[in-house]
Amino acid sequence: MLKKVAVIVALIFISTSVFAADNKGVQGGADEKYTVAPDKKSTHEKGKVKMTIFFDFFCPHCHQFDSVVVPLLLREYGDKLKITSMGYPIIYEDSVIPVEAYELAKSEGKGEEMKRAIFDAIYYQRKDGANHDVLISIAKTIGLNVDKFQKGLKSGAKKKVVLDGRDLAKSYGAKSTPAVILDGNIFIKDNSLANVSSVINKILEGKIK
Repeated sequence: MLKKVAVIVALIFISTSVFAADNKGVQGGADEKYTVAPDKKSTHEKGKVKMTIFFDFFCPHCHQFDSVVVPLLLREYGDKLKITSMGYPIIYEDSVIPVEAYELAKSEGKGEEMKRAIFDAIYYQRKDGANHDVLISIAKTIGLNVDKFQKGLKSGAKKKVVLDGRDLAKSYGAKSTPAVILDGNIFIKDNSLANVSSVINKILEGKIK
């Protein structure tokens, strides 16, 4: 656990102006960095934008995107923006475990509470987000049925859902987290607030399909 925390702390100090650094430089327009996936179908609805965020709980950039960028986007676009979060556990082998916990909570209508609590446990309390006891304690705190949650976590009830989400992220060519997809076929290469907002505006204006 100490080694894992040390890695996370080190990553926090890496520049976060572009969260998906290894995808930097691919442009879909004069200013925006994005690409339209030719093998993916658009899910666009007029006047709205659907955002899918693939994340790993042990990715500090994902935590920053979720806690800073997402609230600003929701404040700006309101009900024009629909956000779905999906796990993309790629940093550690046990990155799958907290995403399973998130999916279990989501099935009970408490996904957002679980997501925020796990991020808080990892980045502020310096706890191991893959530890079952930690996750069970969080489940109790947010009001889940602890026995049901514990059984689901132990049995791997949501593991297939998590792995399917990981495969979906990979199908877009995502190699890092957070990986942001807009309207099912627009892969954001620069996750800065300015770029994401610019691409959303272009979609709403009908300039990107």
